[in-house]
Amino acid sequence: MSYRIDNVLLFTGIDWVSNACVYIDGARIIYAGAQAKAPLFDIPHDYINGHGCIAMPGLSNAHTHLSMTLLRGVGSDQVLLDWLENAVWPAEKRLTPAFARAGVKLGLLEQLRFGVTNFADQYFYMDDVAEAVIESGARALLACGLLGSNHEHHKQQLAKNVALFRQYHGAAEDRVRVGIGTHGEYTNTDESIRAHAKAAQELGAMIHVHIAETRAETEGCKSRRNGRSPVRYLADMGLLDIPTLAAHCVWVDDADMDILAEKGVAVAHNPVSNLKLASGVMPLPRMLEKGIQVSLGTDGAASNNNLNLWEEVKLTGILHKGVSGDPTLISPKQVLAMATRNGARAMGFENVGLLLFGWHADMILLEAGLPHRVPCVDPAADLVYAAQGADVRMTMVDGRVLYLDGEYLTLDKERIITEAQKAADVMIYGR
Repeated sequence: MSYRIDNVLLFTGIDWVSNACVYIDGARIIYAGAQAKAPLFDIPHDYINGHGCIAMPGLSNAHTHLSMTLLRGVGSDQVLLDWLENAVWPAEKRLTPAFARAGVKLGLLEQLRFGVTNFADQYFYMDDVAEAVIESGARALLACGLLGSNHEHHKQQLAKNVALFRQYHGAAEDRVRVGIGTHGEYTNTDESIRAHAKAAQELGAMIHVHIAETRAETEGCKSRRNGRSPVRYLADMGLLDIPTLAAHCVWVDDADMDILAEKGVAVAHNPVSNLKLASGVMPLPRMLEKGIQVSLGTDGAASNNNLNLWEEVKLTGILHKGVSGDPTLISPKQVLAMATRNGARAMGFENVGLLLFGWHADMILLEAGLPHRVPCVDPAADLVYAAQGADVRMTMVDGRVLYLDGEYLTLDKERIITEAQKAADVMIYGR
């Protein structure tokens, strides 16, 4: 399929172009720039009038557990470990492959509605998740949530993650990639973490891991691991020698951040979830000073309680100003990079996250002339501080329209919502 999208204010991810158009041939962009300078392409195409819209790269959700939409809001107002032990883990005992698929489809509906085109997911029954992603047309990095406290169970789960890689890595024309999902330091042993690093190295896979989400985790690690922080410990285990996407990294010090920078670890900032669980505030400005690549994530809907990445965008833009007392710390340009190309790069996707010639046509249209967006003095600041998820009119991945003006073109909204509610009733209430 080929498209011409006209009459837009274009944000390429680098520059802004007024009165612009975008030509898409198949999965790739063949022109993105001023409409008056657009070449004449002799190819059949569908036409989308983008009048009054901003065309920009799709958003990247760099850390989530999509099937946890079924547990949206369970155990609210508890600290992380109590929340996991008392609310989440008991409900997850009722999780089935069919429920996981229902939950991920519900999450896909939500993400596509809000302009998320690619995401990193770590959870259970990931083969069912992979099939749902392929069906939806979205782009994702998938990994199993590996816990290593039980040796035999861990061996089985790691084997499933390896099998997931061999079956789905590069599937759907490389829209689906697979990593190794180390859940975290506190749910694994030396042996299991070394096994994750070895498997990832042999496969050429990434690592997706939770690091230093809470003060208790970090202090507990120091007690368990001879005074070493989670970052130092995982580095010593060789895990960070693999390309790594690390979620949270709230309780890290300068020495930890130096390791993250040296190892080239990509960090996913999850401010809404971290605040709701009272886990703390990641030292984002210091990370940026040290050259660490930071992206944005929602975490799971059970702790957020939604997958609207625009909330992370605005909060990232204002949270660190308020904490520091310095309104100049984080610019809209930096936040938009975190929300788009940084996330795609963190997941290992090349030529995703910018609207440039030859890049993948992963893009969204946002209606600009809405009451809460008028006047627009600075378009970048408008996106960070004023735009909302409901402003998204179109979501496209690889040149395929997945959502347009309230209609899902690859997913059955009503059926998905019905099935997800039934699954949630069983998991939460046992009925």
